[in-house]
Amino acid sequence: MQISHNYGKLSVLSSTLLSISSSLFATDTLTNTNSSAVAELPTQVLPTLSFKATSETQKQKDQDISAVAKTIITREEMLQYGDQTVMDALRRAAGFQIPVFGQGPRGGGGASGMRFRGGGAPTFLVNGEPIQSGPRGGMSVIDTISPEMIERIEVTKQPSVAQGSVASSAVINIILKEPLDTRINGSVKIGYGLRESEQQEAERKQINVQADGRENQWSYSLSANQMWFDNTSVIKTESVIGTREQSRTVNRNMQMFAPRLQYELDDQQKLIAELFYRNIKIEGTSGNQIQDDKNDSIKLTTRYERKDQDISDKLRLSVEHQTESQLTLTPETKTYTDETIDEYGLAYDGTRKLDQDRQIKFGFDARNNQLDSNISKSLDEQRYAVYGEGSWRFIDRHTFTLGARQEWLKRSGLVDYQDQHLSPVFAYRYDLTDQWSLQTNISQAFRNPNADRLISNVTISTDSDAGSLNNPDRGGNPNLKPEKIRAAESTLAYDSASGGMSLTAYHREIKDYIEKVIMLEGERYVERPQNQNKATTYGVELSGRYALKQTNAGHSFMLNGQISTVRAKIQDEQKSERLVSDIAPYNASTGVSYSFKPWQLSTSANISYTPEYTRALNNQPYDRTTNARISLDISATKRFKNGWSASVNANNILGTNYKERLTYQSDGRLFQARMNESIPSLQFSLEKKF
Repeated sequence: MQISHNYGKLSVLSSTLLSISSSLFATDTLTNTNSSAVAELPTQVLPTLSFKATSETQKQKDQDISAVAKTIITREEMLQYGDQTVMDALRRAAGFQIPVFGQGPRGGGGASGMRFRGGGAPTFLVNGEPIQSGPRGGMSVIDTISPEMIERIEVTKQPSVAQGSVASSAVINIILKEPLDTRINGSVKIGYGLRESEQQEAERKQINVQADGRENQWSYSLSANQMWFDNTSVIKTESVIGTREQSRTVNRNMQMFAPRLQYELDDQQKLIAELFYRNIKIEGTSGNQIQDDKNDSIKLTTRYERKDQDISDKLRLSVEHQTESQLTLTPETKTYTDETIDEYGLAYDGTRKLDQDRQIKFGFDARNNQLDSNISKSLDEQRYAVYGEGSWRFIDRHTFTLGARQEWLKRSGLVDYQDQHLSPVFAYRYDLTDQWSLQTNISQAFRNPNADRLISNVTISTDSDAGSLNNPDRGGNPNLKPEKIRAAESTLAYDSASGGMSLTAYHREIKDYIEKVIMLEGERYVERPQNQNKATTYGVELSGRYALKQTNAGHSFMLNGQISTVRAKIQDEQKSERLVSDIAPYNASTGVSYSFKPWQLSTSANISYTPEYTRALNNQPYDRTTNARISLDISATKRFKNGWSASVNANNILGTNYKERLTYQSDGRLFQARMNESIPSLQFSLEKKF
């Protein structure tokens, strides 16, 4: 398994900014959760899904000395484990709780539904640029990015000054693959999936296209996919008066288009333009109700990059436009909402290496959001930040990093709100031996909620029990305050060429913690994000991995596993405490892969487990019990001559149903229960590389 720590490479446009000391990024060091491989070795790639070094990824080693750690997941690891999405890869990483797609009334799950260490969904970046989450309960751009597009995934679990908006969660930066030194190469992949039972039928069709190349100073890449997902299911609801079954049909049509163009000014400077376009259409029917949802998102990012041995600069300019409409029709009512998000961003990151033992990082970030809706006033939001960070290796094996980030926030229009926060970070790394290391991070952070969570519009589904306590409508909250966090973490890690283990203990105190709260509004229950006074989360994460590199006979093997515990408590204004309602006490996962080069065959299996748990609902006289769930996925890929390959993925083989039960706190009687049937699915793929 190729996971390692990386420590930074960002940069400056003008030496005037040297006064701002600086931040982190990451590249070749080893430690922390799920790290693997040795920093001194070239990155291993899998042209035939076997461990073999190639010139494609043999890049100059980065000399960043920052003590702030990152966990790295490579494209090769994702392909070796048969991952189909970013979420599949993150299921093997410690600390993440990822719901199964399809649990919510409008789909739910994926990147938008993730939790980390008892906090909210991670902040996702693509090449360092923040990405808006998807429609409420729907898919985001992150869910449509395939492993073939990715060079690596950088996971920062502790706050760093270079990356804002972390607070109660993590920052996940997806670095896209660089074009190869050929005029044109790429792949076309088609897939077909099916799952079927007496109560459910789902059909999935998908086309992925990847292409890239270089010509003199120009290089380009193009990624596009189209997916059709048609699903008919039966949802069972229980109450004291009996059991009710409801059939529901949902048809999803999704497209993603992502071209990139790059021009090299010289050996040290280049200009880059990237475009991301996503379109989602959802049509649903249930009885005499009709659901019609649409989401369009387009984002353009342009970058100037300059880099030599000791100097790095990156200047980014971005523009994003997102529209979303939701229509629910019944014979008696019509509910229609239409909302728009426009974002403009300007950011700069710089790094200066003073010598091999000292470096500074610095930068700024300015963003403007405008939110419009057909049912409320406009909301304008401005965010500004500056940061600086210095790292010193005072003596051999000891590295210190000290930095700070200052952020300002202002909202006007629908609400008037101002806030600011200083976020200091201290990190220390002690390399006990060449294999053993001890790393500690103490920090504060600031997290502003995503723009889509500030829109007060209410999402209504076509479910027969929509608007009930166990299946509430969804809405935003323009009065949300940013979260403020104090965090501490220590990691003891062992890393070698063939494997390693890490043990991490963490503690977080979060002011103005954002929780999903269900309240009765009129005659219907609505779930909205709301600030709670304070939350405390703490836990332990244990992870390990082992890799048998390709033998003379052509065998290779990878194994990893993790178990993460979390205790997340909320304290209200009256100092009374309760556990967060939708956080499991622990989760565990493991993955194994095997490849045999003479046959050009690669296989993998991934399994995860979440136990049953019961939590009290906020401001409600009920407890909610979520059942234990176990998920097993297996995959196999066979490669043929002339760039052809075929894959089969069997997902959710054990077919654990998802069930939530609401019971009275007073006597334990059943109030209401809801169950979604879960059945295995098969996905077949055929790929041609050119």
